[in-house]
Amino acid sequence: MYHVSDLEKARLFYQNVLGLKKVWEDKDAQMIGFVFEQSDSEIVIHNNSDIPKFDYSYLVEDVVKFCDEYQERGYKPILEPIDVRPGKYAILADPDGNEIPIIDLTKFGGKAEYD
Repeated sequence: MYHVSDLEKARLFYQNVLGLKKVWEDKDAQMIGFVFEQSDSEIVIHNNSDIPKFDYSYLVEDVVKFCDEYQERGYKPILEPIDVRPGKYAILADPDGNEIPIIDLTKFGGKAEYD
């Protein structure tokens, strides 16, 4: 996920220069999702400075449940679960402080949803 200053200019770059396929757009949240043709990886661009910076996320079934189990083992999330377009997002850390961003698709019934 990348914060951009001009959503339309960035959309044109990701589509026309990088050749990515636009698969969804959320005009209210000022976000656009793209996929690589040979992969299920998704790039999201947005124009919302309140969204924490994260470049990648690991998909889990349920972020809230995952965080609850993480805390039961004595750890505290760096970022508690927050609402995002497909479900929930949180940031955990390993014992050395390496950040582990996780995301789920609970709002989409566990499956990626495109326009």
